[in-house]
Amino acid sequence: MKNVILTKVLIFAAAGYLILLSGCAPLYFQTLKPPAEPLRFPTLGDLPYRELWSGFVFNGEKIGFTTLKITPIPEKNLFRISSEARMRFLFMGLDKRIIMKSEDTVRPDLTLVSFRYEQEMDGKPLLIEGSVSNGRFRAEQKSGDKTKTLDYRIEGPLYPTSAINLYPVLRGIAVGSNYRYPVFDPQTQSLTEVTQKVVTFEESRKLIIEPAFKIETLMHEYEASAWINLRGETIFELGMGGVLITYKEDEAQARRYLSEASLNKKDLLLDFSLIKTEKPLPCPREARYLETALEGVAGQLPLLRGPGQDVLEKKEGGKNIALYRVTSDPLFPPKSAAKELPQTERLLYLSATSHIEAEHPEIRKTADGITAGAVTPREKAERLTGWVAREVKDEAVDSFSALEVLHTRKGECQAHAMLYAALARAAGIPTKLVGGLVYMEGMGFLYHSWVESWLDGWVAVDPTFNQAAADATHVKLVEGPDWMSVLQLGKVVGRIKLNIIDYKAACPDKTRP
Repeated sequence: MKNVILTKVLIFAAAGYLILLSGCAPLYFQTLKPPAEPLRFPTLGDLPYRELWSGFVFNGEKIGFTTLKITPIPEKNLFRISSEARMRFLFMGLDKRIIMKSEDTVRPDLTLVSFRYEQEMDGKPLLIEGSVSNGRFRAEQKSGDKTKTLDYRIEGPLYPTSAINLYPVLRGIAVGSNYRYPVFDPQTQSLTEVTQKVVTFEESRKLIIEPAFKIETLMHEYEASAWINLRGETIFELGMGGVLITYKEDEAQARRYLSEASLNKKDLLLDFSLIKTEKPLPCPREARYLETALEGVAGQLPLLRGPGQDVLEKKEGGKNIALYRVTSDPLFPPKSAAKELPQTERLLYLSATSHIEAEHPEIRKTADGITAGAVTPREKAERLTGWVAREVKDEAVDSFSALEVLHTRKGECQAHAMLYAALARAAGIPTKLVGGLVYMEGMGFLYHSWVESWLDGWVAVDPTFNQAAADATHVKLVEGPDWMSVLQLGKVVGRIKLNIIDYKAACPDKTRP
């Protein structure tokens, strides 16, 4: 299921007419009478093909290709599934190049034996390799000069994410069939569950899609739809409401994209995710109050409140509208005494994760040095915010963990947020990651990541903008203990419409000398 696996890469780092499917795919398909018997190939060796090539489209522009190869290992009664995705697109004026490779060794029934995953973004490598045996999952993650060990106890078999669409083919596809099974997701370095359902058997003459089973897949709260033909091939796939597309093509067509050596002229992610306003908002970093109506959020994401944010849902013209009111106090809200943070939440937001290494000696030493002499959590938060803002250079590069950001000292908003969160937790300040919208002067609202720290109450902190109390253009849509919580933004990226109702900012008086 390539679309689910690649969504995080495309949100934070894709032909032509196919994008018309967005939001109206059913209009192009005709339901057919399904085969009398379920489609089933009992083992990988029974599949009538050994290789699949697909073009990859995002927001109406072709940005690369993917390939899947199945190679028998007869002497061991195993199979090697090799998958590769190559992408190139323009983002924030930069030429972004992404290469993702996986090599899974599996049994004939697709259960995982060993694996090797490689990812390269703008020349920055990530390698994960390991094995599954005797009820244990063991792997090593290498990024730069650092190695991290992953060790999980598992019950039952595990499956590779590179071959999610093969699972129904081996189990038997019939309309109404459901599947549920565990996988290891290299993008999040976690064990997670995949659920799938066969919803119909159909074809599309307009899109030249042969009769195929439509399968809906859910992983990490991301949904994708795939069409699998009677040969067991995935011939078409949609993610992010039709914005993310893969479609079967031959090898020559797939590789032609790179051989043309012409970068897309369209700044894909910025153009896709930017939410413009009718009028520009003056001095947004000094914003103290924002009231805005968002269409496309209610029903997709929970409507989150606090700190300084209230939200209510209403019907308007038959549409679900979320009305957000955001306030900001530069003197550190809340002013009144807050209740003590429950112990379960305190432990959760002080814990180290695979991406926020709050217990690592380098993180602890750095946090101690920055906060030395500070007495209150607020003083520590101010110092940490200023340090991260000064030390981490703003660059449109992806980052795999807080420790990596500490070493490279560069990254986008997510990198700033992860490093601040790790340092704050190491300093004893419960901190959660937050994702949502923020206004950028001269542009509009963009998707952004920041944090909330417990300072006698939750306080929105933005280390990217050096704001120990984030301005009121920060509209919180998701939150959680790790960056995987922020991935839920994929449900609404490109779908939100925004209307400013009221806005107040403490703009400097430029008439004074």
